Amino acid sequence: MILKKIHICLCPVFITIILFIAVNLNLDAQNIPLLVRNQYFNYQKQSLKDTICKRTGIEYPFVIGYNYNQFTNSESNHPYFKKNKWAKGSLVYQGLYYTVEGLKYDIEIDKLIYLMYDKDNTMNGVALDENFIREFSVLNSTFRYYYDLKNDTGRKLKAGYYEVVYDGKLKFLVRCGKSKTMNDFSSFTELFLLKDGIMIDINNTGKLIRQLKDKEKSVKEFVKDNLLKLNKSDYSSASKILKFYENL
Repeated sequence: MILKKIHICLCPVFITIILFIAVNLNLDAQNIPLLVRNQYFNYQKQSLKDTICKRTGIEYPFVIGYNYNQFTNSESNHPYFKKNKWAKGSLVYQGLYYTVEGLKYDIEIDKLIYLMYDKDNTMNGVALDENFIREFSVLNSTFRYYYDLKNDTGRKLKAGYYEVVYDGKLKFLVRCGKSKTMNDFSSFTELFLLKDGIMIDINNTGKLIRQLKDKEKSVKEFVKDNLLKLNKSDYSSASKILKFYENL
């Protein structure tokens, strides 16, 4: 697959162009022949486009990927993480942090999608290349790209984006995905504790506690006192448990 770098031209470009040219032409319109005036108009228009495209290309260098066309208006039947909506988020590109408008995470194909405007003021989706976007946040969740992960039996796990629920010495990671069956999408969720470089499958609170053997008694009391539960539909308590454990 050949990767293509796409530079962004935003909507306000065209308003700026019109205002700028209108002011400049109005100053000299009565003294400039029509042909020269048209040439001047086209030159200024192209000059502004080039300038703004160059500026946005510098400000948004992370737009590297391929055209993405899988949009759907359905609120329930879609391939995206949580909601079928363009959301504000952030991403990390070459060690730099960018706040970004217009993101969706397609968990069926495991791609971060960016909504951009091209030079003709039309909207297009770009599936960003995971080789450049190693981490991003959207809809209050943070994802990081992992590869060469193995479970406790030595089996290699699929490379891809994992939601980082807890990010300490220990890490609690969640793999979300969807697969398309006929005209519907079925979801799956996998929970893991990343410990000493090994991915340990975690299905419930008890299994997580057993991985914290050196402080198991204190962790059990904490879980009981705070009525914490952990399962594939609600794994937010994992962060509380691991934070308590690592602060003991």
